[in-house]
Amino acid sequence: MNILGKGEGIFKLNDSDKTVGSYLIKEDIAQLLSIQVSDLSSVKFETINSYDVIDEIKFMKLWYDNKIPNAIPPAKTSLDELILKNLLKKAYPNSTIITQEKIGRYSMDFKITINGITKYIEFDGPHHFSITRYGPPKKHPFDKKKTVEDKTGIEVINWPYWIQRCNSNIKAIFENDKNGLGALWSTKVHFGDFVFDDSAQIIKDMCLRFGAWSITGACDFYEENSKNRIKPEHPIIEKIKSGKENRGRLIPKGSTDLELWIPEKIRI
Repeated sequence: MNILGKGEGIFKLNDSDKTVGSYLIKEDIAQLLSIQVSDLSSVKFETINSYDVIDEIKFMKLWYDNKIPNAIPPAKTSLDELILKNLLKKAYPNSTIITQEKIGRYSMDFKITINGITKYIEFDGPHHFSITRYGPPKKHPFDKKKTVEDKTGIEVINWPYWIQRCNSNIKAIFENDKNGLGALWSTKVHFGDFVFDDSAQIIKDMCLRFGAWSITGACDFYEENSKNRIKPEHPIIEKIKSGKENRGRLIPKGSTDLELWIPEKIRI
């Protein structure tokens, strides 16, 4: 199964709460890779809304193939992790960030210390929940969290792919009064594809840690411009409306409550 579909929406590193999408701006890429804009002269950008942008899939291929001069090496670093690291530094400039720290047989994506408080962050892509080209998940999504917390006494925060890459979600990790955001805009792996019998509870628990779960559940994750964001509607909404997809793909195992998972637009 392909994980990502056609690119949708423009993401802005300096306006991450409001902008949701797959297209990255040239200047943001330079910042992410710690290079000059001139180092991107061979990259073919397209212009959307006056911005020079590239779909993240095309960007990742160039980066992983070492086609971008002077870029930081991609080894053991995903684009999502790179974005999260930059957002962390923007939100907490004095934070200490350690990547891929070994805890027993595990490597932790991030160890973050801010004002003496330390957390681990583990980014969980679709393969942690569903059958993808990597095969089925090797373990329950919270197994690693429990093992590392028991061993270290440090909280592990699972950052799943439906939690928006944004400043509010960074703040929600360290500040209990902050509410985060969920967003899905191009993934081909949906909640109904998850293999675990307690998938609905997994999703809710991960959202609650970011303050990203409300009485509307996950409905606004799919909707256009929800919660005052510049956000594309997920293409599966129109496919469901036209009968090309089954809305059951949005409902995870362990739940039959349509109002938590099915946007109002396709509820009837």
